Amino acid sequence: MTRSPLTASLLPLLPLAALGWPLSKIINQQPYTQTKVEKVSSGPLLEADLQIKAAHPFKKLEVSAGDTTWIFNADEDIKTISIPKELEIVFTVTASWPEDTPESAILVTLRPDSRPDRSHTLWGFLDITEEIKFNWDR
Repeated sequence: MTRSPLTASLLPLLPLAALGWPLSKIINQQPYTQTKVEKVSSGPLLEADLQIKAAHPFKKLEVSAGDTTWIFNADEDIKTISIPKELEIVFTVTASWPEDTPESAILVTLRPDSRPDRSHTLWGFLDITEEIKFNWDR
């Protein structure tokens, strides 16, 4: 007894039909849209001293972390700041010197309460912008 041509044609297509429905669900999904997530500092803030030492007097120096910026004048060398109580903090330091100032160095020191001090030296001429990371192990 031989199968009918219709049955012989449909039998190989049954596995494809069975996979068709789940495959159509995957293909016809709505496009992925990423929602904007705002970073919120969870937990209390940590008091710290941010100290600046410069080899030559600068015109202007800014230190920023997130949305907060601290501006130092040439006669200031330390500010008490509040930082998130996380194990890593990223600062962006922007400095400018007057004309005719040779290449200069700035030492940025962070002294948080109950944590070891962290320091970084920046070298530049006229204008610099550098990102520095301070981190602590657990």
